[in-house]
Amino acid sequence: MIRLLRTEWMKLRTFCLVLPVAAAVLLLGVISAFWYMNFRESPGGAYATMSVMYFFLSFTLMLSVTLLTSVMASAEHETKVWNRLCTIPVAKMNIYLSKWIVTCLLLFIEVLLIIAGTIVLWKLFFHEPAPLEIIVKQPLYCFCAVLAFVSIQTWLSIMFANQSMAIGAGAAGSMASLFLARSTFPVLHYMPWTYPPLSTPLIPGHVRWVFAGLAVGVVLLAAGCWHFNRKDW
Repeated sequence: MIRLLRTEWMKLRTFCLVLPVAAAVLLLGVISAFWYMNFRESPGGAYATMSVMYFFLSFTLMLSVTLLTSVMASAEHETKVWNRLCTIPVAKMNIYLSKWIVTCLLLFIEVLLIIAGTIVLWKLFFHEPAPLEIIVKQPLYCFCAVLAFVSIQTWLSIMFANQSMAIGAGAAGSMASLFLARSTFPVLHYMPWTYPPLSTPLIPGHVRWVFAGLAVGVVLLAAGCWHFNRKDW
């Protein structure tokens, strides 16, 4: 498994390494600009930054997942080597699992950059004590909750050679999550796409969506591994 992970990391395109950094910088830039133009004079003051992040964090992570999983799977689809890859003397499910793990690792790097960048910006622009608990918890909780979405996009990207299907589904799910999470129909909140925006510490009952993302992510990952293992390439 370690060798597979090393191989996947060596195969990563430059885009996959640049994307987490670019996404984190873009998110922090949007949050800063949005706060300055709309919330700078609000009663919440500097702490309104956390609510601004709530609007954009889940969408950014989900869009990053969409692009990362698609690019990582496109190499095998373009060279048509899935059948040969599945004949090497390793468990087929480990090949699938290695792509999922590397995607999560890249996403975790993006989350760490967001946390570090938020702390730096707070120290530079605000005089109030930094709410480290929320600054750390909000991105980490969103990361845990987005794992169900990672499992969905990994399966779509690997199963369909036409990556426009996976990217289209991921982009649509990312945008729809912002509206589904605010729906007045509670049943819609149980869809995997709503877990990331509902996992913020700023709303009550957020912990159950964090655990839902973890649990559903593992179940969907197991289902994806099983399907990949049985698929005749």
